[in-house]
Amino acid sequence: MMRRKSGPASVKAGWVRRSRVRSGSGITLDVSGPAQPSGGRARWVFALVLFLAITAVAVAEYSTGRGLIPIAWLAVGPLLGSLVLSARITAVLAGWSMLLGLGLMAGARRDLGGLASHLGVMVLLAAFAVANAVLRIAAQRRLSQVRAVARVAQSALLREVPARVTAGRLASRYVSAAAEARVGGDLLEVIPDESRPRWLIGDTRGKGLPAVRLASVAMTSFRDACAQPGLSLPEIARVVDRSVTRAAGEEDFVTAVFAELDPCGWLQLVICGHPPPLRLTAEGGLQPLTPRSYATPLGLHPDVQPSTFSVSAGDRLVFFTDGLLEARDRAGRFFRLEDCLDTLRHPDLQTAVDGLLSRLLTHTGGKLDDDVALLLLEATFPPARPEDDSPVAWHPPVPQPSSAACA
Repeated sequence: MMRRKSGPASVKAGWVRRSRVRSGSGITLDVSGPAQPSGGRARWVFALVLFLAITAVAVAEYSTGRGLIPIAWLAVGPLLGSLVLSARITAVLAGWSMLLGLGLMAGARRDLGGLASHLGVMVLLAAFAVANAVLRIAAQRRLSQVRAVARVAQSALLREVPARVTAGRLASRYVSAAAEARVGGDLLEVIPDESRPRWLIGDTRGKGLPAVRLASVAMTSFRDACAQPGLSLPEIARVVDRSVTRAAGEEDFVTAVFAELDPCGWLQLVICGHPPPLRLTAEGGLQPLTPRSYATPLGLHPDVQPSTFSVSAGDRLVFFTDGLLEARDRAGRFFRLEDCLDTLRHPDLQTAVDGLLSRLLTHTGGKLDDDVALLLLEATFPPARPEDDSPVAWHPPVPQPSSAACA
């Protein structure tokens, strides 16, 4: 679950907790988080309600003259306000409470000693409320600064996914299951090579910072390997496997799909313990691109074997992490991509991806238990490969033609 907000961005409908990155736009960064909760009007309404409640308690005590407890209750208002309101407004509520307490004490005709002790308790509680508001705001400001630094670091790690590559259009989204995180243990990286674009999508075992670290190692290794001239896709996968093996713990691993698109109409895949991508043809349904052999995840010494598939112009390829397939609703039913064909066929790829994630959130009730990385590619090259329109791997008896030979 990590990636770039690939162009991720939280899905359009404004997910409150979602990380998002939109193709061609990069990661949206908040320079600093709010020192106070959002919703200024709501805070003022809450402050007014507390003010009226404190006044009502004091008036009721004064008019009835019953008991001593209500005076101490006047401190409840500032205490509640300290959880949401600014220190200044909390101090105003505390001052008003003490003023009303002094008025009740002055108007009392009996047991002034008891009233004074309760007034003292109220003063201490009011002071605590103001101090609590000050400390809360300071902690929020420090947290907002930490989040800003984390977002900058994440933006350096998660590069945006291009909207177009040679012979294809792209749209992607990355959603972290952690409410305050922008990245997780999923990885998504696209190298827009002019001749044959390559990309990597995968998932690290576990969650938290160790998963993010291992995902960053895999993506960085993938970028470096793609920058080396002459390396084939299986060789790139082996380079990444060696990097992951060095960085992983005893029980850590990374499931991954390496892909390379040849403008002549071929898609080469290396699948290491990851769910295979799906192909959506212009007329048909979703078909898994089943490899001729599955390899173990990266870090577990996979036997890397490439598989080649024919791709026609207009075909859409769906790459995803298991956070999508393993998402369940309240009844325990898994999310089914087969039920989202209309969404995946939307003419605009970004809208298709946003709609798919919106349906995923609707299915899960707005909560994700695992990160989700999603990449949708539409082939745009003019030539279509002949007869083979099935998703079964095709293994050419001779080397694949170079991009220049496609013409």
